[in-house]
Amino acid sequence: MKQKVLALLILFMAITGIALAQPTKGQFYTGGSLSYSYDTYGSKTTYNYTNGYTDYYLTKVTAFSISPEFGYFISNKLSVSIQPTYQHNSGTESSYFYSYVTSADNNVSSDTYKTNVAGVGINLRYYLMLSDKFGFFPQLGVSTLNNTTYFKYGTFNVGVSPNFVFFPSHKIGINFGFGNIAYSLDYATKNHSINAALNNNITFGLNYFW
Repeated sequence: MKQKVLALLILFMAITGIALAQPTKGQFYTGGSLSYSYDTYGSKTTYNYTNGYTDYYLTKVTAFSISPEFGYFISNKLSVSIQPTYQHNSGTESSYFYSYVTSADNNVSSDTYKTNVAGVGINLRYYLMLSDKFGFFPQLGVSTLNNTTYFKYGTFNVGVSPNFVFFPSHKIGINFGFGNIAYSLDYATKNHSINAALNNNITFGLNYFW
């Protein structure tokens, strides 16, 4: 049975691969990412002081993110896309202070937290197809992300990353990216940073072309 399924899968890939997968001017594509996680136990951090220490807990941590992408080829090799983003994080934070001097100074505090972040990005891709199915594209992205409650808190980001793409059919593109050169500016503090590495920012993506 497994051999029959494998044979059908290979046949399907061969049939869908007959059509050329070269991107062309006027073509649209859509993709993006969606993630959700929940961690009951969360994390624990200990802070030491001269008169005692504090155990800080994050529990019941929920993280949700959605980032659809809508793109258009303005030439046979160059595409531009818009990518709105929404992120939600929530949970419970608790602090337990233990005094080295007297137990009367011990105290406990607990509260819930919630953070919502929204933003939008513009991406440019330049496709260099090595064959009808396989290619390479550098991607330039410019984005802004802001806290929806306190809008002045957020970041402005610019980054360039190398990516590879594989077309199992003329309508499906599978992307793999690694590393980036990125610039980030914090709106509130005005602090900025530049990072460059090849072993970070590992990404996988799926795009539908029409």
